[in-house]
Amino acid sequence: MNQTKNSRVETLVLETVKQLAIDFELKGLEVPRRESLLYGDGGALDSMALVNLLADLEAGVEDAFGVSITLADERALSAARSPFRSVESLVEAISERLEG
Repeated sequence: MNQTKNSRVETLVLETVKQLAIDFELKGLEVPRRESLLYGDGGALDSMALVNLLADLEAGVEDAFGVSITLADERALSAARSPFRSVESLVEAISERLEG
């Protein structure tokens, strides 16, 4: 994936996480970074917040890139390391789906 598209994906994820943090009053994610933990050990999101984040990101990807993707698919759920663990891993997961 080219750098520009990857930067756009990262910006989308960061902005979506920031909005979710406001909506769910998650102080630790109001200024998200690539290293910010999202879900799992040390993550700020519970399962309901994660579902909301994924739905928002799927809609955001479709708006920004004109492509429909599913983030909570078999590949994500069976991965040895969750793609939902951090901002960085989520950016990678979205980028991979946009490539394929």
